[in-house]
Amino acid sequence: MQTIVYFSNEGIQIIQGSMKREQLIVSHFQTLPFESGTLINGVITNEEAVKQIIADALKTNKNIFKNLKLIIDSSLIATKNVEVPKLKPKELDALAVTEFEDSAGNYEELLVDYSSIPGPNGRNMFCCGIEKRVLASYINLFRSMKIPVMSIDVGLNTIIQYVSASKDYRGMTFSVNILDGKNLVSILFENGIYVFSNRSRLMAERGTTAFGEELSEKLSSLIQFNKAQRSEYALNMSVYAGMDEYELEILKAVIFDPAISLFIIPQTSNIKIGFKIEEVFDFGKFIYPIVGFFTGIKPINLAAVYKKSNVIKKKVPIAYKALAIPVGMIVFFLLLFGIFLALRFYAIKNLAEANAYINDPNNQEEYLQAMALTDEVEAINLQISNMEKINAAINTNPQLVSEKLNHMVTLLNGVIELNTVDYDGTTGAVHITATAKSERDAAGYVERLKSTQYFTQLDYTGYEKVISTRTETITNTGTTTGSSSTTNTTSTSGYSFEVIAYLKAGEQR
Repeated sequence: MQTIVYFSNEGIQIIQGSMKREQLIVSHFQTLPFESGTLINGVITNEEAVKQIIADALKTNKNIFKNLKLIIDSSLIATKNVEVPKLKPKELDALAVTEFEDSAGNYEELLVDYSSIPGPNGRNMFCCGIEKRVLASYINLFRSMKIPVMSIDVGLNTIIQYVSASKDYRGMTFSVNILDGKNLVSILFENGIYVFSNRSRLMAERGTTAFGEELSEKLSSLIQFNKAQRSEYALNMSVYAGMDEYELEILKAVIFDPAISLFIIPQTSNIKIGFKIEEVFDFGKFIYPIVGFFTGIKPINLAAVYKKSNVIKKKVPIAYKALAIPVGMIVFFLLLFGIFLALRFYAIKNLAEANAYINDPNNQEEYLQAMALTDEVEAINLQISNMEKINAAINTNPQLVSEKLNHMVTLLNGVIELNTVDYDGTTGAVHITATAKSERDAAGYVERLKSTQYFTQLDYTGYEKVISTRTETITNTGTTTGSSSTTNTTSTSGYSFEVIAYLKAGEQR
């Protein structure tokens, strides 16, 4: 069983209960009233009166403050809702402190803690900061009564954790308004996620028409904020804690927009009363100590932060401070000398191992074999390189193959008579002598040779007219007269010419 205490403006509210399967079972509730002005803005102003009230309660029930957790609320508490990436706990602790660096100068020794709350894009960090003196007033009060304080949380965080854990509010857009005397805290949730909160002091007397009009103005401001953010979730419902039905009817009578639904905050299904009572239990009146049982995955505990801030660091004597620099230098040089000795030791060790390896006969024999094999491989590689050079040189020589010769013959076109064709394999020169029937036929054949693209150079010396004589003897044989011979001599004219053509190197056609 746990006891949660909240100091309201009307007295000390006490709720005792336990969490079972995410449901709160309330076993006891009580209010210890005190005079007006005993608590102002969350700060205890009459400590002796509060001590007397606590002492009287202990006489009646010695377990009334067993396993104590405090919920505090004040305008002195600074809060921030921060979207954060996935970080380690120590990194989140540091980030929470930096969130209040700009405003820390306005507070006297600010203590900071944070909780994890749902955000639009994952998990957000709810940061809170409070002056150490405010926490000290509560902790010292209970310490003087020998009552240990196990944990301290802030009211706004408990409301956020409760709404986030309640299925009844999942995906809902609404505002929660908590009245404690004339203090009003308004909290806006969009799609079940905390967005904004505002704190104000009501001026009108409670239960009056002016009181209802003032509440209507506060609600109007929340709706305007919701619209100004261009949220896709419209605010159309508002619930109230710490207010009775009569005051709610006054508000409904003056509300500016009848489409807004107004309710006294209902008791949700995750809260159960585990005892029989004669009087009606007002859930809204005890809202802070009730929802204080819902802590979330990372609770706020300002008591632990306070305790950590009181850890006294041992002071170093001045004499020791004076010796710090020379001692530090001595330690530095000793470390440097030690590193040098270690490096020298390892160098000597490595050198000895290397010498032992080199002087090993087996290793020396393997080395000589490796050297001999290396020489043989180099000789083989040299022979291969020479052969590759010879092949490359051979490939660069012009090659006159049968395909080229056949093509050159087809270019005669029946009007050119080849006399001789000589080929020099070294220079790639093809020496052609031929006879054409006319000078035009000779020139045409030379042009046809050029068009083959076989040659890098083609030298044509021109043509010369020649007359060739041909003698033919015919023999006739008869049965009576015997045999006789006839000789015919014919002369033909033509044009002889000479061509020297140089084949392109390496080409095969």
